[in-house]
Amino acid sequence: GAAGAAGAAADAPPADSGAVVVREPTFWEKATNFGSGSGFGWFGDAAGSVGDRIFGETEQAEALRELRELMPDFDMDKFLTEEVAQKQRDVLGAYLRGDMEALRRCCRDAAYGALHKSVMEREAHQLQMDERLLFLSDPEIESVRYIGGMPTPVVSFEAHQLNCVRSKSTKQIVEGDEDDIRAVHYLFALQPTEDWAEPEPEAAGEAPADGGEAGGEAGGEEGREKSKEPPPDKWQVTELAVRGMQSVY
Repeated sequence: GAAGAAGAAADAPPADSGAVVVREPTFWEKATNFGSGSGFGWFGDAAGSVGDRIFGETEQAEALRELRELMPDFDMDKFLTEEVAQKQRDVLGAYLRGDMEALRRCCRDAAYGALHKSVMEREAHQLQMDERLLFLSDPEIESVRYIGGMPTPVVSFEAHQLNCVRSKSTKQIVEGDEDDIRAVHYLFALQPTEDWAEPEPEAAGEAPADGGEAGGEAGGEEGREKSKEPPPDKWQVTELAVRGMQSVY
C-alpha cells in the first residue's frame, strides 16, 4: 500500500510545475455559452491574407447595398439604437425566463433551436437561472454579411449577468452566488422577418358584398380579434454566439 501511494505521488505533477488543469465548465457557463456551435466560425479571422480581407470588404459592401434595396428605409444608427437595443433585452430576457413563445417571435430557426435546447436541459434538471440583466452595452456593428443568402447585420454587445443558479423546487442556490457578476460578450446576427413588409392598405369606403351592416359588424369584430395578436417583429435573430465571458470585480 505504501509503495502504491509513493508511486501515485511520484506520478502526480509537482504543485509548482505549471501543469494545466482542465476544469469542466459549470452548468451556468454551459447554459450561457448556448451559441458555441453556431455558424460564426468566420469571425475573428483578422490574420487572414490581404486577398481575404479585400474579399470580405467587397462582400460587406454588396450585402449592405442589397439590404438597402430590400429595405429602403434602413438606417444603421436607428437600427442599432432601436431595433437591436430592444432585441438585446427581448432575447436574453426570454431565454433567462425560459419563455419559448417569446423566443419564437424573436428568433429564426437556428437561433431558436440553440436556445430551446438549452432551456429544455435546464428544465430537465429543474434549475432556474437568475433573470436579472444588470447592464447592457450599446450594440456595435461588426459587419454585414450574407447568411443563408440574406444580407445580415452582425452586431456585438456586452451584458452583465449573475452567475447564480437555483433549484426550482427549493429556490436554494445550487451554483454560483448572487454577488458573482459575469460580463458576457455576445454576437447577434439579425435578419428581417419574412413578412416584415406592411400589408396592402384596404380600399377606403368599400361596401361589404353581402350582409350590410351585420357583415360590417362581424368584420369589425374579426378585425378587433386579429388586432389582439402581437404584430410580428420586424427583425429576428438568426444566429447568435458568445465571444467570451469574464468575472466583473
